[in-house]
Amino acid sequence: MKKYAVLGMDVEDWFHLDYFNKEECNTSQSTMDGLMVYLDLLKQYEIKTTFFVVGELVSKYKNELNLIIEHGHEIALHSYSHVRPLNLSISEFREDTQKGLNIMKEVLNVEPDGYRAPCFSLDRERLDILKNEFNLTYDSSKIKFDSHDLYGRIELNDFDSLAKDIYKKDRFLEFEASTVEIFGKNLPVSGGGYLRIFPWFLTKALLKKYIKTNGNYFFYIHPFEFSKNYNITVPENTDFKTKLRFNTGRKSVEKKMHKLISMLKQNGYEFVTFRDLYTGKI
Repeated sequence: MKKYAVLGMDVEDWFHLDYFNKEECNTSQSTMDGLMVYLDLLKQYEIKTTFFVVGELVSKYKNELNLIIEHGHEIALHSYSHVRPLNLSISEFREDTQKGLNIMKEVLNVEPDGYRAPCFSLDRERLDILKNEFNLTYDSSKIKFDSHDLYGRIELNDFDSLAKDIYKKDRFLEFEASTVEIFGKNLPVSGGGYLRIFPWFLTKALLKKYIKTNGNYFFYIHPFEFSKNYNITVPENTDFKTKLRFNTGRKSVEKKMHKLISMLKQNGYEFVTFRDLYTGKI
């Protein structure tokens, strides 16, 4: 059985992170240089992937995003404003999504096929809007990790399970972020934060366990995690835990990413985009 890995990136700046209050952040500071760091890393391995982009960044980073498209990567939507959908009314969610799709078309001439909610904050009602009203072909907002208060819960009882992490209804697919079961609880093995903060020996052990019992691997990371701007001034009232969470491992994550890719290659994974999985180009 073939095994596929999507090493996606959620394209947002540091002040979009949910543990900061954007209104209190100095948004003239940026960590978006990490976008090009990741693009160069992927180029080294000839890997194509999916970039989920926050709409309000599209105009400012038009050149970088067009370069990503030129390199053969997929552009998908990560909302317009990066407000968690479950904190928006249904009408606000529709407006935010439409605004994001519009700017993608106007600035990049791209009509995204897929969506990922900020902080995996999605439920079935909003998923059905993406599917039935916006005619998107897939979503990647599902994660089984109940210990995170910000994550949403997407009920998929009427979806067919094509694999442990791929669900289908009609022509619409839901891709689930990768987790591994430890002592009866699911633990993410697919996020940039976990890659940064966990020591490599722990990440390696968790991945070994995951690879033994699973096929696909769906990963996500952010530009700030690759950024060389280590001097971001966070809001004065930021607590120690948040500062630690934001800064830990940023200088070592690039090295860990090489190790992650090497491990996946050694275990026979093929690197693809979500669009590849949907369209059957693999």
